[in-house]
Amino acid sequence: MMPTVFDKVQAVITKKFSVPAENIRLDSTLESLGLDSLDLIDALFEIEDEFNVRLPQDASGVRTATIQDVVDSIEKLQAADGGQQAGRA
Repeated sequence: MMPTVFDKVQAVITKKFSVPAENIRLDSTLESLGLDSLDLIDALFEIEDEFNVRLPQDASGVRTATIQDVVDSIEKLQAADGGQQAGRA
Protein backbone atom coordinates (compact mmCIF):
# COMPACT_ATOMS: atom_id res chain seq x y z
CA MET A 1 0.00 0.00 0.00
CA MET A 2 1.33 3.42 -0.93
CA PRO A 3 1.89 5.84 1.94
CA THR A 4 -0.71 8.60 2.13
CA VAL A 5 0.10 12.30 2.21
CA PHE A 6 -0.54 12.18 5.97
CA ASP A 7 1.86 9.23 6.38
CA LYS A 8 4.61 11.13 4.60
CA VAL A 9 4.01 14.38 6.54
CA GLN A 10 4.02 12.38 9.78
CA ALA A 11 7.28 10.66 8.79
CA VAL A 12 8.99 13.98 8.00
CA ILE A 13 8.00 15.50 11.35
CA THR A 14 8.93 12.35 13.28
CA LYS A 15 12.31 12.01 11.57
CA LYS A 16 13.30 15.68 11.59
CA PHE A 17 11.97 16.76 14.99
CA SER A 18 11.82 13.49 16.95
CA VAL A 19 8.10 13.92 17.59
CA PRO A 20 6.55 10.51 18.40
CA ALA A 21 4.38 9.43 15.46
CA GLU A 22 1.43 8.70 17.76
CA ASN A 23 1.41 12.39 18.81
CA ILE A 24 0.93 13.52 15.22
CA ARG A 25 -2.77 13.49 14.37
CA LEU A 26 -4.76 15.29 11.69
CA ASP A 27 -6.09 17.75 14.28
CA SER A 28 -2.62 18.50 15.75
CA THR A 29 -1.24 21.96 15.06
CA LEU A 30 2.44 22.25 14.25
CA GLU A 31 2.80 24.48 17.31
CA SER A 32 1.09 21.90 19.57
CA LEU A 33 3.76 19.38 18.53
CA GLY A 34 6.35 21.55 20.28
CA LEU A 35 7.83 23.15 17.18
CA ASP A 36 9.06 26.70 17.69
CA SER A 37 9.00 29.42 15.03
CA LEU A 38 12.21 28.29 13.33
CA ASP A 39 11.13 24.65 13.49
CA LEU A 40 7.81 25.55 11.86
CA ILE A 41 9.57 27.11 8.86
CA ASP A 42 12.03 24.23 8.73
CA ALA A 43 9.17 21.72 8.85
CA LEU A 44 7.44 23.44 5.93
CA PHE A 45 10.64 23.38 3.85
CA GLU A 46 11.11 19.67 4.60
CA ILE A 47 7.49 18.92 3.67
CA GLU A 48 7.78 21.01 0.49
CA ASP A 49 10.92 19.09 -0.49
CA GLU A 50 9.24 15.75 0.22
CA PHE A 51 6.29 16.57 -2.06
CA ASN A 52 8.04 18.94 -4.49
CA VAL A 53 5.43 21.65 -3.86
CA ARG A 54 5.42 25.21 -2.54
CA LEU A 55 3.07 25.75 0.37
CA PRO A 56 1.60 29.18 1.05
CA GLN A 57 3.38 30.61 4.07
CA ASP A 58 2.08 33.33 6.30
CA ALA A 59 3.49 33.42 9.80
CA SER A 60 0.21 33.42 11.71
CA GLY A 61 -1.32 30.74 9.51
CA VAL A 62 1.64 28.41 10.01
CA ARG A 63 1.35 28.55 13.80
CA THR A 64 -2.31 27.55 13.79
CA ALA A 65 -2.24 25.22 10.78
CA THR A 66 -3.27 21.68 11.59
CA ILE A 67 -1.73 18.62 10.01
CA GLN A 68 -5.06 18.29 8.14
CA ASP A 69 -4.54 21.81 6.71
CA VAL A 70 -1.07 20.85 5.51
CA VAL A 71 -2.34 17.58 3.97
CA ASP A 72 -5.23 19.44 2.27
CA SER A 73 -2.85 22.06 0.85
CA ILE A 74 -0.52 19.40 -0.55
CA GLU A 75 -3.38 17.42 -2.09
CA LYS A 76 -4.85 20.59 -3.62
CA LEU A 77 -1.47 21.56 -5.12
CA GLN A 78 -0.93 18.05 -6.47
CA ALA A 79 -4.41 17.98 -8.01
CA ALA A 80 -3.91 21.42 -9.57
CA ASP A 81 -0.68 20.18 -11.09
CA GLY A 82 -2.47 17.18 -12.56
CA GLY A 83 -0.37 14.85 -10.46
CA GLN A 84 2.71 15.59 -12.53
CA GLN A 85 4.83 16.44 -9.49
CA ALA A 86 3.82 13.33 -7.56
CA GLY A 87 6.18 11.08 -9.53
CA ARG A 88 9.19 13.35 -9.35
CA ALA A 89 11.96 12.78 -6.83
